[in-house]
Amino acid sequence: MPTCLQPVDAACAPPRIMRRCCATLPALCLGTLLALICLTPSALAAGDPVRIAAIFAESGEASVGTAMQDFRGAAMAVAALNASGGLLGHPVELLPLDNAGTPLGARHAARQAVEAGVLAVVGGPWSGMATAMAEVCQKARTPFVTSIATHPDVTRTGEWAFRVCYTDDQQGELLARFARSQLSAATAAVLINVANSYSQGLAATFSRAFTAAGGRIVCEQVFKSNDTDYSGELAAVAASKPDVVFVPSYALESGHIVRQAAAMGITVPFLGGDGWGPTMAETGRAAVNGHFYATHWHPDAPFAAGKDIVQAYRKAHGQDPVQPDAILAYDAVMVLADAIRRAGSLDRNRIREALARTRNFPGGTGTITFDAGRNPVGKEMCIMRFENDQAMFFTAFR
Repeated sequence: MPTCLQPVDAACAPPRIMRRCCATLPALCLGTLLALICLTPSALAAGDPVRIAAIFAESGEASVGTAMQDFRGAAMAVAALNASGGLLGHPVELLPLDNAGTPLGARHAARQAVEAGVLAVVGGPWSGMATAMAEVCQKARTPFVTSIATHPDVTRTGEWAFRVCYTDDQQGELLARFARSQLSAATAAVLINVANSYSQGLAATFSRAFTAAGGRIVCEQVFKSNDTDYSGELAAVAASKPDVVFVPSYALESGHIVRQAAAMGITVPFLGGDGWGPTMAETGRAAVNGHFYATHWHPDAPFAAGKDIVQAYRKAHGQDPVQPDAILAYDAVMVLADAIRRAGSLDRNRIREALARTRNFPGGTGTITFDAGRNPVGKEMCIMRFENDQAMFFTAFR
């Protein structure tokens, strides 16, 4: 077990998160992986802990606005499990690792988790990082549940990868239907970050679904992650006179885009996916008001279990979670725990089979049932609207 791992076994707040102290960690050879696969926790002695790794971003862009919330959600779930007797007679221990907000960091952290002999891994937040973790876990035959990574390719990695959040295919279709039915949009412009697979995939799904619903895409413009001047793209958008502008990107650059759009006199509503968030107001300022985005959960959403988790989070940390990350991380651990209990075993393969059979699990972010691709089906999407520079719950949409 790497000496830099800091376990969590009974507290809602994790300790100092393990940073990538093994930055030069070599790729695991096939022999090492096979040896680790054979070290199954199924023969744990009485009192030995079941170890679950939680891999999220404590540092890097992916941690902005959400740092520690993922870890706190996972730690709260572990605390709840231990308060109810643990899993199959064993206490549960959480091994938190920082993925440094990069796919390379995520791959290193997943290797460390596998080397530590964890039973399973939960993690995120972005799809590039989750895919890197899923690839490592697939080779090591270790169950992996991502809490908040929406690109379809994450679970296409293989049968050991699962997710508790909706996919980009699902949210793209829902956002297109929302634009058509709730915003009465007949035409749409789309701004795409060509350097980001999340943006490209979500844009493609939205455009297909919007067109299939009778709408028309009148303008598509592209930009890159490091761009700061969007005037050319926005001028083309303005000339196309759309009813709505879809920007499937992240909060930092999306805030700059809507701010420049407002300065250019573009007043139609902008719409974003789950890459947006409350922190978008820090760059967009008052220009964010009147715009909409999708998210996985909100305290005002009609998900009963989620309200109980919020109360526990408030008691532990003195504040409400402002993003869905904590609740999704809680769900990821609890879905895994439910599968372990139904499997009645600490054998990884039996746990994987039980995960695949998950049906109607009452998660904090809605009911979770996995389809054949190990993605949840039928989850409601929360729509947020900026008002007075604040992200406010608008509606739940399915």
